Amino acid sequence: MKGILLCGHGTRVQVGELAFKAFAEKFANTITDYEVEYGFLELSEPNFEQGISKLKAKGVAEIIAVPVFLFNGVHIASDIPNMLHELQEKYDVSIKLANYIGVCQEMLDLSVDLIKQSIADEDMSDTAFFPIGIGASMAESNGDMLKLSRLAQEELKMPFMINAFTSRMTFPSVDSALAVLDQLSYKRIIALPYIFFPGVYLDNAIKSIEAFKLKHPEKEFVLCPKIGESDRLIDILMLRLKEVEDGKVDLIESRDPSACSHHHHHGHHHHHHHKH
Repeated sequence: MKGILLCGHGTRVQVGELAFKAFAEKFANTITDYEVEYGFLELSEPNFEQGISKLKAKGVAEIIAVPVFLFNGVHIASDIPNMLHELQEKYDVSIKLANYIGVCQEMLDLSVDLIKQSIADEDMSDTAFFPIGIGASMAESNGDMLKLSRLAQEELKMPFMINAFTSRMTFPSVDSALAVLDQLSYKRIIALPYIFFPGVYLDNAIKSIEAFKLKHPEKEFVLCPKIGESDRLIDILMLRLKEVEDGKVDLIESRDPSACSHHHHHGHHHHHHHKH
């Protein structure tokens, strides 16, 4: 019997936990030949260990962990593979870890699709694009966010783009990006949250956006659905699963044990872990 552990980040907001649980149930209903459980890295329960324990109780001996993480970062590079490696030993099961989503054609298509379904007029000549990410301590991840956004900007021919990050780890913040948009004459602003599920970060961004809208009734401000609301997300995770099935990827096997950061210390790597 084979199992999948869907790995989420975790949040302090219950609505975010419930959204991930609903997503995990939808994922489980889509896939037939695996037992599916889910777990959170931090802040929420069930944690990874509880998810693995449930799979083991169902007779599962081989587990593929599939992270619902958009980009690389200290969690994907270190925390999650090291944690799962320890749990593999403890529970005497085989665990392989799939890759994060990253910049790929499928994620670009998902982004463009969410934008197109949010607007009535596809004339982009007077549009500013405002993608909102969480931000990471790893510069490469923030670069990936800009790369993905820029590809969407290019495909839809939006003349201007400014990215913002919600976690205070990365510049610019939502407020400072809105201050730039405040100075510009674009009649329409399209905000796309590169955020899977509801949480503190998105709530704070929406508060800032609402204040901006009150100040600029003359502008059309479009807030697209979160990327977690797209039906295409499960398809992308299936591709990451297949990479493990085909023997191409296992982030536990390829991890660097010398870079081991025990999870309970990992708050030192980045200071946003209490604000999800």
